[in-house]
Amino acid sequence: MNSPKQGVSDLPEILYRHGLRRVVISPGSRNAPLIFSFTGHGHIECLSITDERSAGYFALGLALKTQEPLGLICTSGTAALNFAPAIAEAFYQNIPLIILTADRPGEWIDQSDGQTLRQREIYTNYIKKSFELPTETAIDSDLWYFNRTVNEAMNTAMQEPKGPVHLNIPLREPLYAPLPERSADIRIIKTVGSAPVLSDELLARLLYTWNNSQRKLVILGANVENVELNQILPKLLANPSVVVIAENIANNYNPGVISSPERFFRALNAEEGSLFQPDLMITVGHSVVSGQLKKYLRQNPPSAHWHIQQSPSFVDTFQGLTHSIVTTPETLLGALLASEDKSGSDYGKLFADKVLKVNNKHQVLMHSMPWSDLVVYEAVLKHIPTGYNLHLANSTAIRHSQLFESCEDIVYHCNRGTSGIDGCISTAAGFSVASSKPTFLITGDISFIYDSNGLWNKHVSGNLKIIVINNGGGNIFSLINPMDGENPAREFFETPHEVNIKLLAGAFGASHALCKSMDELSGLLDWLFEPSDHPAILEIMTDPDVNTTVFKEYYNQIKLL
Repeated sequence: MNSPKQGVSDLPEILYRHGLRRVVISPGSRNAPLIFSFTGHGHIECLSITDERSAGYFALGLALKTQEPLGLICTSGTAALNFAPAIAEAFYQNIPLIILTADRPGEWIDQSDGQTLRQREIYTNYIKKSFELPTETAIDSDLWYFNRTVNEAMNTAMQEPKGPVHLNIPLREPLYAPLPERSADIRIIKTVGSAPVLSDELLARLLYTWNNSQRKLVILGANVENVELNQILPKLLANPSVVVIAENIANNYNPGVISSPERFFRALNAEEGSLFQPDLMITVGHSVVSGQLKKYLRQNPPSAHWHIQQSPSFVDTFQGLTHSIVTTPETLLGALLASEDKSGSDYGKLFADKVLKVNNKHQVLMHSMPWSDLVVYEAVLKHIPTGYNLHLANSTAIRHSQLFESCEDIVYHCNRGTSGIDGCISTAAGFSVASSKPTFLITGDISFIYDSNGLWNKHVSGNLKIIVINNGGGNIFSLINPMDGENPAREFFETPHEVNIKLLAGAFGASHALCKSMDELSGLLDWLFEPSDHPAILEIMTDPDVNTTVFKEYYNQIKLL
């Protein structure tokens, strides 16, 4: 006979041998045996985050940086539900979170016992797979099942497409009794196999289409840094029939790449219509932010659309998908470039001429603007020191940042899996703990307030810098569809508030400074980026009505080329 909690003692070692090196733990009572087993392991770093919603996003930020499986542990009851937003984001970003939820034994579910709810498959639809572990492992067959299940969960999380898995762990009392020693013969099961290889026949067919397409558009979606892909970009751009679009969060930089597609496609007039329609479109990675890019390509679809991903995908964002190609982008594009026949197409020049006109118009408009969000973004993005990790909150932050050219020496991130505002600080905080480089977050006031508990965290330091652009509410809705100030529905969209961000920052031990004009901004940005022992927050005040006027005028004028 084994100890009833032998599986709990063995659990950290199984995860460790599969590559897990960190766990984020939200304190509780039912998860006490899990806390004891992980903190006693010796080789797994354990980080304590009290707020489960923040803990989930903090873990996501850690895993985003390390690209390793990351454990997430909580007690029973509603604690598990609070992990859900971050798990959904991880699912759509293909991040391997390993969620370990302590639970009451099955006989106590729906029996009015404390901190008890139906946790089996609680994350259905936003998890790769859920697993229910045996309540006790005293019998050999139960311990075998426990071991096999944990191995399966780790293999599932790390297989392409990677993603979160859930292990629900019912635990009987006593919860605080000493755990047994770890088993001496823990079994590890690993899935092995070769990467997909494109056949010569398929490559020949793809090369035929490539060489016979005079207008090739390559779109790089949200992705992590890809050194090999970056090395291929100059060769792609040397082909006159190829145009490459890569928004800042694609992190694939080259001077010839179009990194601001929103302003480019907004600038097209009615006469230009389908002038930029591609014959062949190749997409890589996750989603793009630009609504105008998506709108244009849905109205002007290519004859062929290939999506490259390391697992089968039927994501058809542009409504013209013809091939889902299971490989890496550097493998396919490298093979095409090695055998291509360069054409005499003018497609690249067509784009380049228009880009130059749009860029020139953009510069003229920016020089004439009053103090507003757009002016702030231009100044801030120019001031970021070399080598920073830049996190952008959703809503206006990511959209405004993409009106300006990407910088080669900055790594961009944004939670575009589900595009929510609810975890921007926590994700950046987790990323900052895992990174040796400083992390910088630009967020609006509502996103900052919503996730301010991301600063309730002893692990963050001066490695985290934050700009809060405070325009008194959800200014994005004014930009989309401005309302009369007397409209009774206004507060349900723009959410005006009177939160004192200085006091909120002080409550978490963060430094704070306030900026209200361009004259103050440069000096305060220097202050923000100075070395510090604590997170630093620069709050920048802008007028929402001026922001709306400037934004509308910018897009009205950008079309007048």
